Amino acid sequence: MKTCVTSVIFLLVGLGVGFYIGYRDYQKHIASEAIQQMVESGESPEALLASMSARTISLIDSGQGQQAVQMLSFPIAHYYYLYASSTFTNEQRLKLRALIDGLASTNQIVAAQIAKEMSDKKK
Repeated sequence: MKTCVTSVIFLLVGLGVGFYIGYRDYQKHIASEAIQQMVESGESPEALLASMSARTISLIDSGQGQQAVQMLSFPIAHYYYLYASSTFTNEQRLKLRALIDGLASTNQIVAAQIAKEMSDKKK
């Protein structure tokens, strides 16, 4: 009987230790996955910017300036729609909005893309 009780106690202690170690390893795994996702999400906009910049440079090098301007007008128009017309405008946004307004007044591609972005988002 003593052997049976001792065996059950050691079995319960072993299960407790096993669950504790397993839980701790699972938490480490979850934390490392969260950190990895955070790093990847931070890399995503930078990867997009690098890709777009490389494509734009190749367009400029091949003499396709209009296509390069067209490609660069998308993020300008998107920023203009999201931030420049926001009610929470600060001095930096006002300066950038003035810069974009000046560019749009001299460049028809940028002006058309801003107008398209504004009309697409209001629908």
